[in-house]
Amino acid sequence: MYATRPKLLTPYRGYLAAATLLFVAGILLGVVAAIYYPEVIQQAMSLLEEQLRRLGEDIFQNQLGQGIWILFLHNLRALALIALLGLVLGIYPIFAMLLNGLIIGVVGAVTTSATSLPAFLAGIIPHGILEIPAILIGAAIGLRLGLAPLFKRRSSPFATPKPNSWQGYREELAMAFRLLIVCAGLLLVAAGIEVAITPRIMALFIS
Repeated sequence: MYATRPKLLTPYRGYLAAATLLFVAGILLGVVAAIYYPEVIQQAMSLLEEQLRRLGEDIFQNQLGQGIWILFLHNLRALALIALLGLVLGIYPIFAMLLNGLIIGVVGAVTTSATSLPAFLAGIIPHGILEIPAILIGAAIGLRLGLAPLFKRRSSPFATPKPNSWQGYREELAMAFRLLIVCAGLLLVAAGIEVAITPRIMALFIS
């Protein structure tokens, strides 16, 4: 059973590495932008804060279970978009990884400046250890769906000629769907942690 799990990720290893590099690059860009362009970042943050405020109200003004479900569905939609819109040459996953990394970098720099690095990490790590890998895997799926037909014509399941070209698509999408189910499970647990546990851990670092 356990031996089959790494095999599920094997076709995505290169794409997962690429998604991780894009994510880290976005974080670094966010930190640099927050340091050298604080006025621009402040304007962008004001827009982001409004969106997060609305989402936070939906999550925390409901009962615990409802809040977890709302956050889970929000993250699941993001995961599905990253994976499925990757069919268009992998453009959306690339953009999404850079943008998500950029946001974390900016928030990290601003939060660290206002409070402390431990406070920022306390707000990210508890749920992020599950949520971030799930999103990275989703991006890897999107990148493979969009780029494998272009750069791996011989080994790609989309490669031609094939007796039935649709068979390749079905196999690839079925493999992606199995991985997305795993990612959805990670997101559900992460949502529970983020709503029920992360705020309490953050409170320990913020006076």
